[in-house]
Amino acid sequence: MMVWGRRILWGHMRDFLTNVIASTACLAAVGAPAWAQANAAVRTSEALEAGSQNGRTHFSKAYFDQFSPVTALDMVQRIPGFSLSNGDTSRRGLGDSFGNVLINGTRPSNKSLSLDTVLQRIPIADVERMELIQEALPEYNMRGHSRLVNIILVEGAGNSGSFDARLQYSAAGRLGPRGIISWASVAGPVELTIGLDTGMSGNRIRRRRSLLDASGAQLEVQHDNDQRQYREAVPSLSLNWQIDDQSSLRFDLQGNVWDWHRTQVSFIDEPAGAGFVPLRYEQNQTSNHGNSYLGSVSYARDLSETLSIQTMALINRERWEDGPEAYETYDPMSGFVDAVIVEAEGESEETAFRQTLSWAPDDRHTIEIGGEIAVNARDTGLALFVDDGVTITPIMLPVANTRVEETRSEIFVNHTWTVSDRLSVESGLRYEFSEIVQTGDAEQSRSFAYPKPSVTLNWRQDDQNRLRFTARRDVDQLDFGKFASSVDIADNNATLGNPDYVPQRTWTLEAEWERRFGDDGSLSLQVGYDWIEDLDGWVPITTPTGVFDAPGNIGDGTNLRVTANLTTPLDGFGLTNAVIDVFGEWYNTNVEDPLTGIDRPFSGTREWELGLDFRQTFPEHQLAWGWDYHWVSDGEVFRAQDYRTYGNTDGDLDLYIETTRWGGVTTRLGVDGVINNGDDRERVFYDGSRAAGIVTGTEYRNESSGSTWYLRVRGTF
Repeated sequence: MMVWGRRILWGHMRDFLTNVIASTACLAAVGAPAWAQANAAVRTSEALEAGSQNGRTHFSKAYFDQFSPVTALDMVQRIPGFSLSNGDTSRRGLGDSFGNVLINGTRPSNKSLSLDTVLQRIPIADVERMELIQEALPEYNMRGHSRLVNIILVEGAGNSGSFDARLQYSAAGRLGPRGIISWASVAGPVELTIGLDTGMSGNRIRRRRSLLDASGAQLEVQHDNDQRQYREAVPSLSLNWQIDDQSSLRFDLQGNVWDWHRTQVSFIDEPAGAGFVPLRYEQNQTSNHGNSYLGSVSYARDLSETLSIQTMALINRERWEDGPEAYETYDPMSGFVDAVIVEAEGESEETAFRQTLSWAPDDRHTIEIGGEIAVNARDTGLALFVDDGVTITPIMLPVANTRVEETRSEIFVNHTWTVSDRLSVESGLRYEFSEIVQTGDAEQSRSFAYPKPSVTLNWRQDDQNRLRFTARRDVDQLDFGKFASSVDIADNNATLGNPDYVPQRTWTLEAEWERRFGDDGSLSLQVGYDWIEDLDGWVPITTPTGVFDAPGNIGDGTNLRVTANLTTPLDGFGLTNAVIDVFGEWYNTNVEDPLTGIDRPFSGTREWELGLDFRQTFPEHQLAWGWDYHWVSDGEVFRAQDYRTYGNTDGDLDLYIETTRWGGVTTRLGVDGVINNGDDRERVFYDGSRAAGIVTGTEYRNESSGSTWYLRVRGTF
């Protein structure tokens, strides 16, 4: 009764928080222009210097003083109405992996180095100003992004470095140190940057499971103690050589070595009279370790005042090993009963080459043509055994050992046209050819061809209001892990590999309205509709041993989505130097269930998502505090033999306080997971297939890892 009473209480609190957040967002949207006007003089006196001109909003370095930034990453994250993207990895090709940040007008990164890493290396002393680009301009390729940020560096910036040290304390009583350090050295036209990101973390997940039969009678209750520890080291190196006024060469390299361990003990009891008695206990020990490296080289050259070329090559290699992972079962009286042992290993590789030619015949047009070729592959090996204490017997699974290789080529043409000072158009056409070859336990070869057109219209009504319309077709990146079988012993679930899996394709229509107010206020509303072909989902596969789940394509579906973003000062509520970011998203998805024939939502999609990020500074005291809150609605997963619902309960709340008083560094004390009732899952089991509708039992699970305290120190040198 106490547990359910607490959940009801927190449910009321969640509803209250949601209502407050929604009301605040509405009030902010209505009153924002008034607030901005009332505080214009104050913000001008604080030298926040922001202004708009021809599709760009300029932010001086002084604008960011209120946020106590240490690196360029801190500054980018505080630009109103802008969300940092490291690139869309769900879309195929290097062209969609560059992200939405420029440095001195050029893209600094690709798949080999994330934008987070690049920006964290740039100290604020090297930044002169920033530009928010809100519409297509001839000199910039938006690459499908609605906004870009261009970081203008101080000319002739010299040697510099930055550091970020963090020490966290988990609810399990474990200390987790982490450190990031980078150093950039400039020698004439050559800039060399080296960095290291390393650390370890550990947490404890507590789980409670209840298993009921078809009539609702409790069969057993299970308590898990899941201890985890993770260590990694990520070195990186970048070399940027400005060969001459017309050409430049860039080289990036990043490695990763990791080691992950888990020890889980489960106690399972069964009902006996008014209480419970021990039924069995289980223990599991596993480890995962591996390494990877990514490297890229790019060469750019201006052939003339109107022509330029760019050549890029990328290589990515990764190897990992799981196990041996033993799930051991013990009887309280007799001891060891049996064990299930899982071993897995794999390798993945990616090699890509891209060539582009850009032509800008005048100040209103830019045409880009080019091609790309890429080879992606994954080798997977899985072995499953049963140990009865005497004999270790292998269990055969279909598609347990396989190699999948895709050779993909693409040609493209893009055109940016500035029709007038208020209207610009981006259009493009890509045509993709691919061949997928699978060997090992499943052998077959398939070929595909996909046209991918796109067009975007940007209309600037005035300096405050903008409209954006987009129509495009995308082809999702293949997940090669779906071609091979896998097992989850903890859930007593096996997933078969599907050699017939194909990438889903999406036609999208999208409209966005943005209104900016004052120096640091922004409101955007986006409405999109997606028609999806060969939607990713779960399909049943029948074998001589039973019906299994497999990832696969379940037919065509639709998705109506509405997204709202608000960034606004809170001076109108009496909170000076306070800013709140509000994010809200609603999805309405629909697909015909391949088993029941009844329309339902997409598997794994949450209908609602809500995010809040609040910060208030006290410049005279060199102090700041803030919090962020994230909540998602319940989600559903439709598999062949079970149906699952996931609940985020009361969301996730994080708090912090920070100061720049000591040594010019930013020191932050915070706690993550303040509201921590855990995540809930309900799992309904069916006899044979979910289509039959015969329920055999239900499982309820709650898991929580507790709150985490941390101390973080960041600075430059």
